Amino acid sequence: MPAEVRKELHLEIAHALFMDVVGYSKLLVSEQREIMQQLNQLVRKASQFQKSEADGKLISIPSGDGMALVFFQSLEEPVQCALEISRLVKNYPQLRLRMGVHSGPVDQIRDVNDRLNVAGAGINLAQRVMDCGDAGHILVSKRVADDLAQDSLWQPLLHELGEIEVKHGVKLGIVNLYTEELGNPQTPEKLSHIAAAPKFPSVPFAQKSIAVLAFVNMSNDPDNEYFSDGIAEEIINTLTKVKALRVVSRTSSFAFKGRNEDIGEIGRKLKVNTVLEGSVRKASDKLRVTAQLINVADGYHLWSERYDRQLEDVFEIQDQIAENIVRALRVVLGEDEKRAIEKTPTENVQAYEYYLRGRQFFHQFRRTGLQYARRMFDRVIEIDPNFALAHAGIADCCSFLYMYWDSSKANLEGADASSRKALQLDPESAEAHTSRALALTLRREYAEARQEFEAALRLNPMLYEAHYFYGRACLTEGKPDEAVSHYRDAWRVRPEDYQAIYLSADPLVKLGRRDEALEAARQGLKVADAHLELNPDDARAWYLSAGALMRLGQRDQALERARRALAIDPEDAGVLYNVACVYALAGSSEEALDHLDKAIQNGVAHREWLENDSDLDSIRGEPRFQALLRKL
Repeated sequence: MPAEVRKELHLEIAHALFMDVVGYSKLLVSEQREIMQQLNQLVRKASQFQKSEADGKLISIPSGDGMALVFFQSLEEPVQCALEISRLVKNYPQLRLRMGVHSGPVDQIRDVNDRLNVAGAGINLAQRVMDCGDAGHILVSKRVADDLAQDSLWQPLLHELGEIEVKHGVKLGIVNLYTEELGNPQTPEKLSHIAAAPKFPSVPFAQKSIAVLAFVNMSNDPDNEYFSDGIAEEIINTLTKVKALRVVSRTSSFAFKGRNEDIGEIGRKLKVNTVLEGSVRKASDKLRVTAQLINVADGYHLWSERYDRQLEDVFEIQDQIAENIVRALRVVLGEDEKRAIEKTPTENVQAYEYYLRGRQFFHQFRRTGLQYARRMFDRVIEIDPNFALAHAGIADCCSFLYMYWDSSKANLEGADASSRKALQLDPESAEAHTSRALALTLRREYAEARQEFEAALRLNPMLYEAHYFYGRACLTEGKPDEAVSHYRDAWRVRPEDYQAIYLSADPLVKLGRRDEALEAARQGLKVADAHLELNPDDARAWYLSAGALMRLGQRDQALERARRALAIDPEDAGVLYNVACVYALAGSSEEALDHLDKAIQNGVAHREWLENDSDLDSIRGEPRFQALLRKL
């Protein structure tokens, strides 16, 4: 060892991001010098780089045609940094960058000037991962992907490419980190010989996932179906709080209700590893609940149980089912997740029954359904005034009625008062914070709404509604860049959702990112088609997919879908508004204005939406459009 170097070994696991400039060797020396200066400037603009450097937990190592960044705190740091760099590099078209991420052991070395450097397998293999890619790729090792997939926010971004043998005979599993706005969707040329390598967008990286089917009502009274459905929904809501578990939405899993379909086929359609099915028999104060967790791949029962209890034990049964699922799937829970699973909304079973009835009406998402739901939630509060989720339910009913059907002062004030009460009763409820944020958005109190959305996501980062309505609020506020971000977070939480990914197209258009808007429309259409196979009566899926087709230039098919949406619910204000958008995109101004006029007559009252919705740009200069605005 040279005398001028003093080696002090501090062997530890680090997370390395390796990057280089593709085509660097073909540049002139002066061009190479300039491009490396640009790369350094770009990397230092990344907020994750700045934060990690400020924390003293980052080492930057220059290489001839790139650099390595070694992070010592969290695996997510190099991945987040890579995403930020990929966004920034769009402003540097001459920088054809590829990146690779790997976690592994490194040695920390200090020289006589006390400067810190690192070496070891963690760095070397990050470079090998990067070497597999082409310009635009962010590749990660299978080890990194396995760890990232524990958080379902990352899961949709991970696409497995297969295994490849790299230098010195080492075999590495390679995974592409890819979203519509970033990265390269194509399989790297160096991996094209791997037969298993998919074309993108592909099925996301495997993760622990579950679909909870509607429980079968085994009671003699068919009216008790609200109770069996409610128990299944409450289990879904509980499992959603587990960060390492992807849980299919109620809408998608309940679409199989009443169908005699093979569990394996259901699992494949919903893209999950496991399926929970069960039944409920309720008679007077007696309750029998059966549940079984099935592995989709082989049909094996991972766990099953039958509970014969008193009706008042329903909360304990739901908790035990959730806990047994977590145990069967070998998911490690944090203390906050344990508390969330064990938390019960009320001690009063009668109040809980009315709450479940209210939820059943709420999911109809029709004017009468919301009105009936509110009555049920009102009854809940008469029985148990401290039932926070019932107050949040009233707030949501008032908010949705105000948004789509009845923009009365009473609904606006009802949403405000009930959301305040819900939050007062349970300040640790992410649902209550989301209800409050939505009510504040309708009151145009955007700064306060933002605080509530942020609070909701701190409490439960997997809460789809918080991400989704945050995106809508940002668009209403005139902040399209933030709207895109929150819509995409919503889609990552719920990949089977067609709404968030499609709705991100509008703010993308406002930002001038038309290629990305078209990709969002394509993705939204693909997911909506899969949804419509299971839910053919969903008017919203028909009209939003009509908008996607219109963006993609398929006018006739788009108008046919718009007509199908109208046939399902011809008086619904939301349907009318969105059909107006389709006609506006089609250039049919009179039809667009006719439907928009009727939508306003039937309850649409959001001037901000009409002013900010890019779908209506073609009719914005029409005198009749301006007259409609004055009505609001």
